[in-house]
Amino acid sequence: MFCVECGKKGKTYNGLCLECYIKKHKFFDFPSEIKIEFCKSCNSYRIDNQWKKGDIHKDIKEYLKKNVKGEIKHEVSFDENNILKIKGFFEGRYIEVEKEIKVNEKYVTCPKCSLRRGGYYEAIIQLRGKYKKMFDEVDELIKKRVEERESYITKIEDVRGGKDYYIGNKKIAERIAKEIKDDFSGTIKSSKSLVRVKDGKKIYRYTYSIRFLEYEGKFIKIDGKIYKVKSAGKKLELYGIDGEIRNVYREEIKNAVEMDIEERDATLLHEEKDTLYVMDSRSYRTFVVNKPKKWKKGKNIKIIEYEGKIYAVDGDE
Repeated sequence: MFCVECGKKGKTYNGLCLECYIKKHKFFDFPSEIKIEFCKSCNSYRIDNQWKKGDIHKDIKEYLKKNVKGEIKHEVSFDENNILKIKGFFEGRYIEVEKEIKVNEKYVTCPKCSLRRGGYYEAIIQLRGKYKKMFDEVDELIKKRVEERESYITKIEDVRGGKDYYIGNKKIAERIAKEIKDDFSGTIKSSKSLVRVKDGKKIYRYTYSIRFLEYEGKFIKIDGKIYKVKSAGKKLELYGIDGEIRNVYREEIKNAVEMDIEERDATLLHEEKDTLYVMDSRSYRTFVVNKPKKWKKGKNIKIIEYEGKIYAVDGDE
């Protein structure tokens, strides 16, 4: 067989010798340009009809890999200068195509930002309780989860007894509410209200009301030991009446028993290395008690009575 292009004798491919075939044949088909829309309000972008956030160069490369069609097995690379390279082999011969890809940019407002600007929301997470530390931790959690799951918060309201978060997506709000309940030992109630009817379908808005169990300042019994809850967040700081200090997650004390123990004032009479001499301000009796580990010298101190014994549990810090 002879090549119809150069006349060379030998094996032909569609009438062409190997050299002429490689020179003339188009082994790969690929887009000459890519259209990308950037949101004017956030750092998201749309490529291949999907809104994304992250590494745009990586996403362009993945788009090209998906849209490069080849007759032979090949590899695709895309550099920071928008140069597409496609490499492969045909009949033992190395094939390479190099092409600059035009990137057409357009700036718009993404659907999520459009909804947020319009004040649209599908659910409210209501937090109720009295501990500032816990509210700060939950606030950070809600904002983090909303961002991770690509929703948004329309507004945050400080209300009597807590905070309200207006969340764009109902399913995401529901998952976040359950996570808060589990991690912070709260109770949760859900409800829904009819917003409108669209095309015969009822549209509801959901509310997830979470009330935190109030531990701070109370005495609890765990494993036979008595502790005072000094601070309450995702973790609780516990001061044992025997001097032990523990930091535990809320789920670790779900079986704890709340104790009806009353604190009362006492007056410090004398301080030694590990003990205090105090006078009960109610009975005016004098007791020798172990010094609380984090107690600093001061005139006033709190004491409790448990199983007939007096303990110092609090002091000026």
